[in-house]
Amino acid sequence: MNTTYAQVTTETNAKIKKRTFLNQFESDYVLSVSERIALKQSRIAYQFRTKEILDTLDISDRKRKRLIEELKRNPFSNRIQEVIANGTKFEDSLKVLKPN
Repeated sequence: MNTTYAQVTTETNAKIKKRTFLNQFESDYVLSVSERIALKQSRIAYQFRTKEILDTLDISDRKRKRLIEELKRNPFSNRIQEVIANGTKFEDSLKVLKPN
């Protein structure tokens, strides 16, 4: 009777570089880990807010679905911004003061 084992190994000696090659010479071009995480979180929050705005607009479900797919691919799409700009109505909350 033959017995086979899948990957019977002990610990691997994988080393992780603390600095990238670009970081060694041009450290200004590479963002730190905390900066990259902050940028990613702000992008996700932006996408969430934009999706909420798209859900409140008076557009067809088909168009909304296409725009949400576009939002997933490219969160800063000009097409989405145009739809939001055309779909929202701005109210002038300032009162015009007339001189007596």
